[in-house]
Amino acid sequence: RFGRYFESWAAEASTLELRRMRKWLMIGWLCTMLGALGACDWIASKELEVGESTVDDVRRLMGGPDTIREQADGGKIYEYPRGPQGAQTWMVRIDANGRYQGMSDALAEANLARVKPGMTRDEVRLLLGRPGETGRMAGAQGPVMTWRVQAGHGVTEMFHVELGPDDRVVKVDRSPDPQTVNTR
Repeated sequence: RFGRYFESWAAEASTLELRRMRKWLMIGWLCTMLGALGACDWIASKELEVGESTVDDVRRLMGGPDTIREQADGGKIYEYPRGPQGAQTWMVRIDANGRYQGMSDALAEANLARVKPGMTRDEVRLLLGRPGETGRMAGAQGPVMTWRVQAGHGVTEMFHVELGPDDRVVKVDRSPDPQTVNTR
């Protein structure tokens, strides 16, 4: 008798546990997908209020920044790169009093157009944020910093900044995104 009761209980418990595991796996998958789509950034852009929201509100909605840059006026820029797979880097401005002042995508087309030969690595890094990767390319004079960027609705491409031996930009180029080149 006890054996049958235990077997029945064990089967019910394992079914309940399996349901719980499935539920948490689905929640994890959903959060991963929403994160990949930038949902948290979209929510933050709608929820944060200029001059009202605090740095704690920013951190609650967006998490910890990759980099914090001190500004001359006492404010800070919080950098949120969504790479290497993401095609956005959010620059969140915080004033000297710890209040949210706005956010912008450093990898927007207008910003990419500002990268010119002669700029230093640090100037490019300040403008675009952390690259998705840095490495050598065949025929390049020095290291090449690369970002994945938007090239249209749902289309990405690679944005390359080649540096010379003096750590200054010598060439800016684009190439198809190897992850999407054969999917169109």
